[in-house]
Amino acid sequence: MIKLNCVLLSSLIMAMLLGCGDSGFPKTYKVSGTVKLGGKPVDGALVTFQPSGEGKSAVGSTNDKGEFKLSTFGPGDGAMPGSYKVTITKTAAPLTTSKPTTPPPGTIASGDLSPDYAPPSGNEGSKVSGGGAPKNLLPAKYASDATSGLIATVVEANTNNFDFDL
Repeated sequence: MIKLNCVLLSSLIMAMLLGCGDSGFPKTYKVSGTVKLGGKPVDGALVTFQPSGEGKSAVGSTNDKGEFKLSTFGPGDGAMPGSYKVTITKTAAPLTTSKPTTPPPGTIASGDLSPDYAPPSGNEGSKVSGGGAPKNLLPAKYASDATSGLIATVVEANTNNFDFDL
């Protein structure tokens, strides 16, 4: 009897967790597309849909074929219906020192560093090859929704596809 009650209770909990499919978030629709520069796919670009009015932004990144899928509340869920200004950036991370600045092996976190560990001071023994803000590798105009000129309208459909050739 106890086993049967546990099974029923487990089933009831699972049904409550699954619910009726209402996540509590506004409805989104799948959005995908491609980004190309001069006809060639752009890998590693960040595509951002900024709502023209009220709403939530949606973002996605391109793969080696220039393909992206947008996410708003969860991975690949798409975007809410509406009009969007689109920005596209691809950045190269700033170069940093070649001298390791991580704690020695055996330590777990910075708060758990051994008493004899001292972080490097200055640049002694290191080679600095750059720094500062990440550099945008795409034309600068596409980095701002005020200058990109890219717009998209997401509609209530199974899939919305947008191709951008920069």
